[in-house]
Amino acid sequence: MKIEDVMSKELIVGYVPGTVKVALKILAKHNVSGMPILKKDTKNVVGVLTRSDIFRNHDEDQLALFMTKEFESVKIDQDVKDAAKLLYEHRIHGLPVLNNRNNLVGIISPTDILKKLPDEIDEVIEHYFTSLVVPVYQETPINIIMEIISVTRENALPVLDDDRKLCGIVTDGDLFKLSHIKESVSHSDMGMGGDEDEWTWEGIRDTVRLHYTTSEVALPPVPVKQIMVGDVIKATKNTPIHEVAEKMIKNKISNIPVVDSDNRLLGMVTDIDLMACWF
Repeated sequence: MKIEDVMSKELIVGYVPGTVKVALKILAKHNVSGMPILKKDTKNVVGVLTRSDIFRNHDEDQLALFMTKEFESVKIDQDVKDAAKLLYEHRIHGLPVLNNRNNLVGIISPTDILKKLPDEIDEVIEHYFTSLVVPVYQETPINIIMEIISVTRENALPVLDDDRKLCGIVTDGDLFKLSHIKESVSHSDMGMGGDEDEWTWEGIRDTVRLHYTTSEVALPPVPVKQIMVGDVIKATKNTPIHEVAEKMIKNKISNIPVVDSDNRLLGMVTDIDLMACWF
């Protein structure tokens, strides 16, 4: 199967020269965590930008100063297995797809590949999930949770109760909505025009909250159990890969906790982990 048959042709991109504010608006409006960066007025990819890049360089304003200039990409006529291997080895969530003239023609993600999972793959996830996870206690204050996410660069943490059983999961997205951002972050600061609707602003504001984490956002010291997702989509080590993939696609998630019959946490399986079943 060729990458051309699987990739997304919707090009969500940024440009250099460009600013963080513009990039934040694009990432938030399209609900993506990263995008290729093109040289203005061309289809030539000069870098890749992720939301994490912005968070780690909150003092910078020009994208060219902190975008990733050494990036992985694939050609349109390569096999899907090549893309799966790159996504897995580099632990990334998207690859620019180039044509023979090195122009951007698409983007391929783990979700795109999972949608085309061959029927002959009938394995369970026992050999694909990882036990190297970062669980947190249900009484941990969410400002500490945010610090853990920032340090570990994990975007989803399983939550354990007093009996050491899985009781929830918390993501960086859950914290966006609860951040207490300073009044200085307003419509005018983002350069919002009159033609921008409230839906667009809501997405931008949520993204800006995490952007300002290191200096301008104060998360209230309430326990994580108050804001975590309690109805956890989970799996066991004997859950078929196809079933896990379907859960991820249907619920638009990339992380699923793996538990035993007593609801004790065994690990986590991600969409990137499942790329390994292609090679």
